Amino acid sequence: MLSSALLFASAGYADSTTNIDKRLDQLMGANSHTQYRQFFLTFQRAVSLQDKQQVASMLSYPITAQVAGRDRILLNKKDFLAVYDKIFTHSLQDVIRHQRYEKLFANSDGVMIGEQGEIWFSGLCQQTSCSIPVIKIIRINGNSR
Repeated sequence: MLSSALLFASAGYADSTTNIDKRLDQLMGANSHTQYRQFFLTFQRAVSLQDKQQVASMLSYPITAQVAGRDRILLNKKDFLAVYDKIFTHSLQDVIRHQRYEKLFANSDGVMIGEQGEIWFSGLCQQTSCSIPVIKIIRINGNSR
């Protein structure tokens, strides 16, 4: 009985992972899900480890971030690092830590972390051809909890 329950659970996980993989490939380009998954897992790990430098390197500047309940435009890494602790509150860190890859929401604007759109990331064109977009955090809405 237990082995069939585990088999069913792993099949459900594979189905939901396949769903987000397909959605990302459809929206962001063929086989892009691998890049997006790696970006998400790297970001999640960096936040969990309080690796502020790594998190800062994953943002697209200038970026709008919610700082102490108000939108603020951060022009560069230095601006971001100065307010990191005010942005990445314990509740926002919890949202990021508990987000599962297969539960990510994606649309043409990007990929959303959190049920209320706390963090958005997307591929950005660095060249005219945009053959290989660079994935970056594009918006930090914070957490209202």
